[in-house]
Amino acid sequence: MRNWLLLVGVLQLSVAGFGCGDGSDGGGDGGAGGEAGDTGLTGSSSSGAGTPAGSGAGAGTSASSGAGAGTPTGSGAGAGEPTGGPASTGSGDPVAGSSTSSGGEPSACAGAEEDECPFEAGVEIACRLRFMYGVNYAWRDFGADFGGQSKWSQAGISGKKSQVLADLQDMRANGVDVVRWWIYPRFYGDEINFDGQGNPTGLGGTSTQDILAALELADQAQVNVMFTLFSFDGFYKTSYNPPSGLSATSMGPIVADAGRRAKLIENVVRPIARTVASSPHSDRMLAWDVINEPEWAMTGPSLYGGDPAFEGDSSKFDLVTHQQMEALAKESAAVLRGETGAPVSVGSAAIKWGQAWTRSDVDFYQVHMYGWVNDNFPYSKPLSEYGLTDKPVVMGEFPINMAEMDVRYDKFVGDLYNMGYAGALSWSITDRNFPWSSNKTAVKAFADQHPCETRY
Repeated sequence: MRNWLLLVGVLQLSVAGFGCGDGSDGGGDGGAGGEAGDTGLTGSSSSGAGTPAGSGAGAGTSASSGAGAGTPTGSGAGAGEPTGGPASTGSGDPVAGSSTSSGGEPSACAGAEEDECPFEAGVEIACRLRFMYGVNYAWRDFGADFGGQSKWSQAGISGKKSQVLADLQDMRANGVDVVRWWIYPRFYGDEINFDGQGNPTGLGGTSTQDILAALELADQAQVNVMFTLFSFDGFYKTSYNPPSGLSATSMGPIVADAGRRAKLIENVVRPIARTVASSPHSDRMLAWDVINEPEWAMTGPSLYGGDPAFEGDSSKFDLVTHQQMEALAKESAAVLRGETGAPVSVGSAAIKWGQAWTRSDVDFYQVHMYGWVNDNFPYSKPLSEYGLTDKPVVMGEFPINMAEMDVRYDKFVGDLYNMGYAGALSWSITDRNFPWSSNKTAVKAFADQHPCETRY
């Protein structure tokens, strides 16, 4: 197994040809997938045509896929040829390909075996530069994979190991190396314990066992994991589409208050990170994603780069400002990196907000791509034109069936690879609107063409 020498460093992407798009004319209604409605029967979700709902980017309004009312989904992509300069830490200090670390100390990779197939634009982990390639799981049962939902008779990962292992083995057999997997998309049920004032006091249900089980199963299946801690779904008002029989807590008031946010960091984020670090299979957890598509739960102007304002739907969400969401990202990143050494990102909904997380102490950028994004912010446009050249950029979601994208999977991912993107994770294993079963051969075909560069 690999040692945990995660270089939180990131490559400066210096080649002029990178592409990624972003788009959407609207603010709050653009997310693609989402929660499995109020029945809790399945993790499948719909792509959505504009309304954010649980999984990732979307084209419009979220549609339910049979799992319950309002099931959403997401995906993303880009374009590119490998390129890049020296890797850097979240602060811009040279690390990858260098003999010294950000503090002037010897690099963690000094004296390490030579990387046999470096992908120069990739994210460097354990002294290996790779094109981060795989798929979004993102859940088997929305909101139950980590913690379980006893009132819905839904077990967490530790209680459904055989089913999850079969899923992961199928992914591996079809070329997947990295699995993006959501932990707490919305706060309800058994997942987190709260006090009488609605402040998080610790992990609930079977959360700890489920995190450990997920890493154990990932090791058995020989895949790696990117854990996504939260999602914009967590900001739904408690009165919005309440889950049947479960009490829901909105993240909005917690994130907006520095004191309450500190409790979230110390009582939820840190225990998750320490649980991962305690696992004998901790090396299977390659990277962190603090939150999925936070822009849908934000309001007001962007702090940086002339990005458009955030226009989350206040009738559905307890909205927060860019400054407040950035604080969540920064504070979480410090804990996650400090406890595990793993690099951190934020799963941005679209590249039109490309500058939003550039000062959040992330180690690589992550953007999502759907048809509604590509219409106005085409993936074929160089990353330099979006101002994302100082760190690797991973396409964290895009439709595996390329719905509404007018491009084949092989060309899309090949473009990302050739234009200097750092990875591609398609959407999604459990979303029926983007069926894995009929598209997984395309995932495998690309991996077969790049058997070394796509494997950490």
